[in-house]
Amino acid sequence: MTLPAAGSMVHPEIDTDALMDKFRDHVSKDVKFYPPTYFQHWEGREEYLLLMQSVSEVFGTSFKYDRQWVSPDGRDWCLEFSASIEGDDKTVVDGVDLVSLDEDGKIVEFKVLARPPNAVSKLKDAMMKKVPPRLAKLKAKQMFGFSK
Repeated sequence: MTLPAAGSMVHPEIDTDALMDKFRDHVSKDVKFYPPTYFQHWEGREEYLLLMQSVSEVFGTSFKYDRQWVSPDGRDWCLEFSASIEGDDKTVVDGVDLVSLDEDGKIVEFKVLARPPNAVSKLKDAMMKKVPPRLAKLKAKQMFGFSK
């Protein structure tokens, strides 16, 4: 996976299902995701992609990466970001994505640190509208062997 240039990762208004399908090959099936809005981590590629799709919709086109730091071996990234919550320019979340890649260049760990607390709270509220029904659908598909 090629690291994007700082400032070039603005979420375009595109079909998020198609985006996640393209992204799937760059994510380990055992990825661990640590969100700023939940006290435990999530595990699994499909769960991770579901969360990424949901947050992409919450942030919309306001999401952008600014500065970036990369380890000498290129397998650990720190990406500074900012985004508004559901188009509310008064509620902006700032944070960093801490990304670790395996030897094949697939994401194995993704931690999000974010601030300020009021924006993180609003992000959690927006995610709670999207994630539970989608997660229930994913779990049903997994139970019957229909997930990718």
